[in-house]
Amino acid sequence: MKRNILLIVVFVSTMMAQAQDKYFESCPLTVIEEGWKTKPIDNVINGSLGIVLERFNSIWPTWMGSAICETMEQGLDKRVIDEETSLIVTVDVDNGYADVSDGGTDGAYMTACVWNRSNGHRLLAVRMGKPTDPFIEFVCFYDFDPAKKMLTPEPEILKGYRWNDRAPYTQMFYKLPKIGKDMVVEEWGNGDPLKHIFAWDGMKPVYTRTEPLVYDDGLEDITVNYQGKTPNVKDFMTAILSQNELGEAWGSMKQNWDLYRNGMHLMPDCDIIVDTQNGYVGFEESEMGENRMVIECCYWNYADRKHKLVAVSNDYYQNGQAIAGQYTGVTFYKYDNTTRKMRVASAVDLGLESDAPPGTFATTHSLPRRGKTIVYTFYVPAGKIEKRMTWNGNEFIAGSK
Repeated sequence: MKRNILLIVVFVSTMMAQAQDKYFESCPLTVIEEGWKTKPIDNVINGSLGIVLERFNSIWPTWMGSAICETMEQGLDKRVIDEETSLIVTVDVDNGYADVSDGGTDGAYMTACVWNRSNGHRLLAVRMGKPTDPFIEFVCFYDFDPAKKMLTPEPEILKGYRWNDRAPYTQMFYKLPKIGKDMVVEEWGNGDPLKHIFAWDGMKPVYTRTEPLVYDDGLEDITVNYQGKTPNVKDFMTAILSQNELGEAWGSMKQNWDLYRNGMHLMPDCDIIVDTQNGYVGFEESEMGENRMVIECCYWNYADRKHKLVAVSNDYYQNGQAIAGQYTGVTFYKYDNTTRKMRVASAVDLGLESDAPPGTFATTHSLPRRGKTIVYTFYVPAGKIEKRMTWNGNEFIAGSK
């Protein structure tokens, strides 16, 4: 087991770099994101997924694109590149779909699919991204003209949705269809996640509606095991860390929490504070003062005395600078005293609107060891802006007590 997420990031990045150097010179995703929009691709023999991807990868080379092309050349529908990180290439030629991704580490990823257009052309979509340093995700859309044997960029194809209306500090995730033709764009921010559905009209995905994103990633219906009359913060922390799909960023916390519970020494550069009386757990992992991860957990009673609200935060700092990552943020759980179970609680229902100041590039969260006030710190180009939200037994209100 790897010691922490920081070592995982370095290891994966090194392995990917070695793979890139071995086979070709990879193009940075930031360059592809800007460059693809104005660069047609010619000499495309036909519109099959393998051919269009091969031509795309010859212009915008990445290790992901090469991995998919090599898998298709071998006639495979699945290829495991790295068992340790679950790095897998999936190909479904019948449905015009291919994907390369890992088991939740911080490596880059790619998905591609093709649609048949009503005018005899085909539409190619290539989704590319990387979850950290910094987060980036985008989709390249091309029209394939069989007469001209040309892939022509269509950068405005999703223009029908009001993208500028989204809240600050929002991340968008594009889901290309493996089955069916509709495309989904997930929107994650400080509020409840949303999904925007784009239905296929014969020529392109067209925005049709927005719905709450109902997801099941193991965070709901968590049983809290405890001894005595009521659970304490250690019981809540143990229940949260017992989930199977926490993500790599929580690996070190889980490992050190197990060591702590068994009375053993923690891993180097790690520290845990457990204040059972005040209902608080704090975990910090640092690496030579350059990278630091902070996880906190606390809980409060509801006014009805039948429920408890549990909060757990995850923040990451690089060279002293707050970083917005895939796993950073605050998650709330509502615990039911009767059922002994808790499930994810909506931040909006708790009175926490997504209202980060304009220009916010990262947000950190300070959960209270004493009291009921959460401090949000928004990082903007001019400095920091703090916002305090206090639990009143039913919801959070602005200010502190």
